[in-house]
Amino acid sequence: MILLAAFAVALLAAAGTYLVLDRRAFRVVVGLALLTHAANLTVLAAGGWAPLAPIVRPAVDSGEMADPLPHALVLTAIVISLAMSLYLLAVFVATARRGGVELGAAPASDAGRAPEEVAAELGAGKAAGERG
Repeated sequence: MILLAAFAVALLAAAGTYLVLDRRAFRVVVGLALLTHAANLTVLAAGGWAPLAPIVRPAVDSGEMADPLPHALVLTAIVISLAMSLYLLAVFVATARRGGVELGAAPASDAGRAPEEVAAELGAGKAAGERG
């Protein structure tokens, strides 16, 4: 079971990292969500899986009970990550409506573009040749 969880964490982290490195806003938000899920699954795997719920009774051995702390931490992290994802999407939509960012596809390469155009798009304010 722990091997399956480790594989799932690796897959989620790899997909999340790939999406965060993209230039499109929506993919960045989805990538952050995947990275959050990978971190949550890591915390749950560190807490371990046990067959019994963490209800304290005299006849139950404490080694057979699940640790409730990782579950509480992950529940809190899920709520926070959902709120942050919604906030980021709202910021991107508000910025796009004002005309500050384009949510369309990014160019595949800057090879055929002038250095001044690339610097202006990135908000550098200076052309690449004017740096000293």
